[in-house]
Amino acid sequence: MKPIRLTVAGLHSFREKQTIDFETLCEGGLFGIFGPTGSGKSSILDAMTLALYGNVERAANNTHGIMNHAENELSVAFTFELVNANGKKRYTVERTFKRSDEWRVKTSVSRLIEEGSERIVIADKTRDVDEWVRRLLGLEMKDFTRAVVLPQGKFAEFLSLKGVERRQMLQRLFNLERYGDELNEKLKTKLAMTTAKLDTIRAEQVGLGDASQAALAEQKRQLEEVERELARQKEHFAEITEQYERKKQLWQWQQEKQYAEQQIAKCQQDEEKMATFERKQKRAETAERLLLYLQQYEQTTQEVEKWAKELETTEQKLRAVRKQYEQAAEAYQLIRAKKAVEEPKRLEQKEQLIKALQLLERMKIVAKEVDESKRKLAFLYEKEAQIKQALHELDALYERALEKQKRLKEAWQQKQVDMQQKERIYKAYEAKKEWQALERALQEAQAEWQQKQKQHDELTKTIQVETERSEAIAAKERANFQRIEKLYHTVCEHETKLEKLLYKLKQAQKTAEQERMLHAASLLAASLHEGSPCPVCGATHHPNPAQPIATGNEQFPEEWEQSLEQAQQLVAPLHTLKTKVQQLAELLTPEEVPLAGNIEKIKREVEEGQDRSFIEQVTHLSVEIKALQQDYVQCREETTKLLNERKAVEMKRQELLHQQAALAQEMNERREKYNERLQICETQLNQWQETYPDFTFDTIEQTMEQLKHDEKEAQLLQERIEKSIHFLEEKKEERERWKEQWQQLEREKAEYTTLFETKQKQYEAYAQDLPFPIEEAEANRLLNETEQQLAQLQQQEIEAYEIWINAQKQYQALEANNKAAQLALSESKKRKEQAEADWHKQLEKHEWSESDDIHQALLTAEEKTFIAEQITQHRDNQRKWQNEWQRLTKMMNGEEITEEQWRQIEQLRIKEEEKLTECIERAASAKAKMEELEEKHIRFQELEQERAEVERLVRLYSELQRVLRGNSFVEFIAEEQLIRVTRDASERLGALTRQRYAIEVDSEGGFVIRDDANGGVRRPVTTLSGGETFLTSLSLALALSKQIQLRGEYPLQFFFLDEGFGTLDNELLDIVITALERLQTSDMAIGVISHVQELRARLPKRLVVEPAEPSGRGTRVRLEIM
Repeated sequence: MKPIRLTVAGLHSFREKQTIDFETLCEGGLFGIFGPTGSGKSSILDAMTLALYGNVERAANNTHGIMNHAENELSVAFTFELVNANGKKRYTVERTFKRSDEWRVKTSVSRLIEEGSERIVIADKTRDVDEWVRRLLGLEMKDFTRAVVLPQGKFAEFLSLKGVERRQMLQRLFNLERYGDELNEKLKTKLAMTTAKLDTIRAEQVGLGDASQAALAEQKRQLEEVERELARQKEHFAEITEQYERKKQLWQWQQEKQYAEQQIAKCQQDEEKMATFERKQKRAETAERLLLYLQQYEQTTQEVEKWAKELETTEQKLRAVRKQYEQAAEAYQLIRAKKAVEEPKRLEQKEQLIKALQLLERMKIVAKEVDESKRKLAFLYEKEAQIKQALHELDALYERALEKQKRLKEAWQQKQVDMQQKERIYKAYEAKKEWQALERALQEAQAEWQQKQKQHDELTKTIQVETERSEAIAAKERANFQRIEKLYHTVCEHETKLEKLLYKLKQAQKTAEQERMLHAASLLAASLHEGSPCPVCGATHHPNPAQPIATGNEQFPEEWEQSLEQAQQLVAPLHTLKTKVQQLAELLTPEEVPLAGNIEKIKREVEEGQDRSFIEQVTHLSVEIKALQQDYVQCREETTKLLNERKAVEMKRQELLHQQAALAQEMNERREKYNERLQICETQLNQWQETYPDFTFDTIEQTMEQLKHDEKEAQLLQERIEKSIHFLEEKKEERERWKEQWQQLEREKAEYTTLFETKQKQYEAYAQDLPFPIEEAEANRLLNETEQQLAQLQQQEIEAYEIWINAQKQYQALEANNKAAQLALSESKKRKEQAEADWHKQLEKHEWSESDDIHQALLTAEEKTFIAEQITQHRDNQRKWQNEWQRLTKMMNGEEITEEQWRQIEQLRIKEEEKLTECIERAASAKAKMEELEEKHIRFQELEQERAEVERLVRLYSELQRVLRGNSFVEFIAEEQLIRVTRDASERLGALTRQRYAIEVDSEGGFVIRDDANGGVRRPVTTLSGGETFLTSLSLALALSKQIQLRGEYPLQFFFLDEGFGTLDNELLDIVITALERLQTSDMAIGVISHVQELRARLPKRLVVEPAEPSGRGTRVRLEIM
């Protein structure tokens, strides 16, 4: 991330809009931001965090009191650039806030824009902008201010982070979420999805039912039988259809011929009407030809009358306009003569008045300058007195400050501590801290051991609960099996009933066929006569003819035929249902179960209830089978549910047993770990008491606190001494500035005295040059009157001229119109005479008298079209229906068919088509069942392979989840990253402190300082002085920033240091600046925010912050480049 541009207005001391060009500032790698204390340097960093995150870290409630008290609107805009392997992307964040009350503000505009050839608005709502910024940077605001910007007061906090807060920060900074929370969440999601997939596969296998090879063969046999029957029915239907189509065509021709005869008769009736239409059409055509000549004659007559009236009107207007023209010319000559006399006088008067006004204006300006010189001289004398008083007070203050500095140095000498004693206290304190860390580790080990014991007990109870659930599900499965067994017996009962019914129906059909043949034979025998040939064998002698039999019901009833077909259709569904029920029972009991052991009893029960008619029995069976199918669906759903529950419970139980074993092992490991740590703690305590006999183990903290208190007081005294040195230097500089102001004041007094005398003389000279005594207001009034009189003369001349010209143009135009009207009247009379002659000639030609009404004979366009269409349609229909009647007569060739014959063949074809449709439906149903069974068989094999693979994945995910439980993995990675950062930071700190200090990571992951100048003593970071804390934090922050990549892909290309340099002596300050200057060659830009003058002189690029003026302008910024 690299800053490009920051614009701010209305924030803290900023009022007017100020823009900072970071792109230019960062070019050299190192730059400074300088200004007095309170000028607004830190507000620049506040503006950056406000633009990115909508908050200011050091403000109350993040936004309270951030708006300038004199403004009602605050706006910030920050442009930054992100660079990775794919290229650069530039973004701009804009936010605007409005004042709610004295302290609070509310957001009015929030936008995130992607810069490019076109500016694209990515987000325009506060929540969306915040989410996008976090997504792009991968840092929360706290991480940003700690790792990217170190503002005032954040050094110690940066060093002292520990525990969960440190791990979470490192997890975000180094993008370790994917190894911690994200990895566990992904693994949990994967396991849940895979487990759900396994359950789905098992449920689908149960739902497929019987998909065995034997079921496939049986279904194939049924399909072939239905297809053979379909082929026979198609052949018979084709023969019937051929007869039907032949008679259908004849019937259609016969109907069309009758319709053609009706249309021919209708045409003959309309013949007289068509003759009337033709006469009316011819007369209308003649009237149309005459109408053109009549219209021409009438039009020319109207034109003659029109131009005669126009000529009379024009002559009247011409006489009136001629008189107006003569009056306008005379008025114009009078105005010109008046202007020639008065205009020169007014111009001379105007020139004198302008000169007088110019002199009066100069006198007025000079008079103001004289008064200003008087006021300035009075102000300078007053300011001289103030400067003398300030110098007197400053001298007194300087003497008091010197005396106070002397007392501080004496107190500092008294607070110095012996170095050897100090080192011994530090070592004893650190040794006790290490023992306390071991004690805490011991307590943690004991707590972990007890926690694992508690988890083991809870897991044992959970396993008992799951075992009881498994037994309850087994009881439900046994009850469900009994229900399935009952259903199977009912299906077998209905199968026996159906077989019995089919047998009786086929026997009745066979008996009816035999009776029909005997009856036919008796009829044939009755018609035989001795000597006549037999129509069957051709014999003329009939010794043993068939005896006549009584006429009975030799026909097989149609309703019995329907019952037989319905019963045959029930065979396959009932057999399938029986197979499915048996398969369903096998799912609950893997061993063979004798479901059909009561078949003989079922047959006896069936034979006892066969006293109903065939139709009632078939209908009853059909209804019963549908009910049984519904019972099967309910049983299947209940079975699937129980199987899924049993598998889920068993899987969970196995997993719990596995966890119980793992917990038992972990519990033993924790107990051994606790014993080891207990022994180490006792050994360490004995060693401490032997090494430091002069200290008490329980009071070493108070001794350490007293040492820190003395060091802190010494540090505070040192800081106060440094501040007093700076204060005395400032007062010296302030005294010199007052003296410079006094000298400048004397120069200004002499300058304004000379100016006063010069302006006084200039005023008197202007007064003498006035042409005549006059006041400025009077001169302005007279000048306005003169200018108005001149303008009035000019306007009168222009108006008279325009009136004269307009009258002249109007007269000339009317004269031209009069001549044109005379010519038009003559031409229109000639055209009228010619049109009249043509009209009479046409009347004679067409033998049409003037008394005949031409308009009445005319026809409208619709009438003409209608008559023409009627005549054409009538002739076309005559020809069409004559031709159609002849064509149909020829095609029928003398054949005819009655309506009764047509209805018979039509009904026969409908019946055969219904039979064919039934066959097709049965074949389609059998084929669909066959295809479904094949698909189920293939799918079952695929599911079996898939189930094995998914079960393997479930085992792997479960094992991986157990291994990665907790945050140990991400803590390990964060610890490794922290060690790398610490090594780099130690190198930088060694260079800054001449190899005196180094940074290390302790056993708890916190920072400790190794004092190499005192034999490598390790002590807490809290024991560092202010300057040492700054150097340590600077080293660590630079090392951390070097390795940070925003969101894991964008390198961090800038870093800000806010203050901290005032606590360094001159030698350390020089070392720090030299170290920062060496960073200019890297890809990182470092901005230093300070008021130290020595630092300002060393940096080539500076952003100077000028403080705001009280009740005036706000903070301003400007760029300085050496």
